[in-house]
Amino acid sequence: MVDGHDVYRELEYLQQALSQNRKPLGFMISAGCPLSIRVNPKEEIEEDGKAWTSSEPLIQDIAGLTLKIGSDIVAKEDGTSAVWTKVIASFKEDGFDDPNMEGILSFVRGLRGVAGNGKVRGLTFSELADLEQRICEIISAEVDRELPDTNSPYHNLAIWARSIRRESPVHLFTTNYDLLTEQALEEEGAPYFDGFIGSRKAFFDLAAVEDEKLMPPRWTRLWKMHGSINWRLEKNGSVTRGQQSKENENYLIYPSHLKYDESRKMPFLAMMDRFKDFILQQSSILFMSGYSFGDEHINNLLLEALRSNPTAMVYGLLHGNLLTKDGEPEKKYQKARALALKTPNLALFSSDVGIIGRREKPWVTQDEDKGGLPVGMVLKSDTKSDSSNIHECKIGDFLMFTDMLKNISGPRESDVE
Repeated sequence: MVDGHDVYRELEYLQQALSQNRKPLGFMISAGCPLSIRVNPKEEIEEDGKAWTSSEPLIQDIAGLTLKIGSDIVAKEDGTSAVWTKVIASFKEDGFDDPNMEGILSFVRGLRGVAGNGKVRGLTFSELADLEQRICEIISAEVDRELPDTNSPYHNLAIWARSIRRESPVHLFTTNYDLLTEQALEEEGAPYFDGFIGSRKAFFDLAAVEDEKLMPPRWTRLWKMHGSINWRLEKNGSVTRGQQSKENENYLIYPSHLKYDESRKMPFLAMMDRFKDFILQQSSILFMSGYSFGDEHINNLLLEALRSNPTAMVYGLLHGNLLTKDGEPEKKYQKARALALKTPNLALFSSDVGIIGRREKPWVTQDEDKGGLPVGMVLKSDTKSDSSNIHECKIGDFLMFTDMLKNISGPRESDVE
């Protein structure tokens, strides 16, 4: 028998944590989560005549958005297209051959911040501003989607959040710009506070954010750490939440910590403070889904808070395998693995292995007859030996994780015949 982490026992620990109402519970919803929602199904025919159904993610991940932005800008063949080409060439000159959308937008804003009345890297302030605006327009158009129905993972999360009376509010952190979480919370009647006050053109209230503990614990806290497609910077310098108009086209979408004016900086710093303060709470538990630990700023905050508060626990739920077939870490999870191996209160749950208490081991089980978990969450690993007790853990799939929440909170009344 292979030595490893007992997958059923570890998942039962997670279920127990999610079932109680006293400890501070938080969730990080990141770019990988919308990929679990598939739309536009169509039948494909393979060469051997077999039919299968393909579909698209509701919203692309960072890599998909980067490709979309590049293709849309280049296709126009205008001034912005030429600026884009120069920016990509600058990355290659600096030794970065494959920058993503977040890195590109950060780079553009950094150059704009120092351009002044001259040029930097051969680009003027106005050229960089136009490119930034175009990038944000494409991002907004691509992520401005709605959940197709009320059976989504986001709705399961919303129902769980409002299902019991809580002593501590649920905190939802997200690096996504979309409005999927807001849609689900509102459709399920789950009250939430996101830092804005008002109805016509809600304004960001820093004092309310800092005093959020005065609000009822049944209100979920929603902290959008990288901004949102419905946040705008007004001409008077205030930050508002609402629909776009010709008077407030300045998007507050910032996938980096590089800010170049105080108005943009204020919401960002406030959201980051909420993240750190949550982890510093006694016995706090944070579940991170769809996050590949690629944001160094968030990683540093996470590591600092976990070191300061040994009673906190963070679970990184990773989609797919952590290791390659050769036993090497997958490129996208190298940072995650390095952090977990040196941080006792950061655990990683991937499909093939778990890192718990700094110990990296495959998933095993001593008892196949375990109930209470969604069907398909634990699968027998495809090994050559029938006697192998190695298993796969699928909780890194946002859909599977929220199925666990549904098991805990139960179906809505309309789902029961």
